[in-house]
Amino acid sequence: MPRKHKIRYAPAAADDMDEIFSYISQDNITTAKTMLEKINKEIAGLTKYPHMGSVLSDEEFTIIRHGYRFIAVPPYLVFYRITGNTVIIHRILHGRRDYLRELFD
Repeated sequence: MPRKHKIRYAPAAADDMDEIFSYISQDNITTAKTMLEKINKEIAGLTKYPHMGSVLSDEEFTIIRHGYRFIAVPPYLVFYRITGNTVIIHRILHGRRDYLRELFD
């Protein structure tokens, strides 16, 4: 049985969740709640399977620091790192944004 990891949100990721909710709820609060539930469900899956996300390749992008992974929760991407027994959620960004600049600038 896989070891359970803890989930921790960086302040920027918590801000991202607030932004996502605020933006979507301008049109439809139910859709906003549903989107956050979907994101939270996928993030919760990282407690059992933290390596399920794709690794950001440092061969393609020389600016990328080692250890960053992401999962897709369309249209958002959840960026995280695994540190010991903790999964740290760093950012939750729309897939159309320049997420490399957002992460590493």
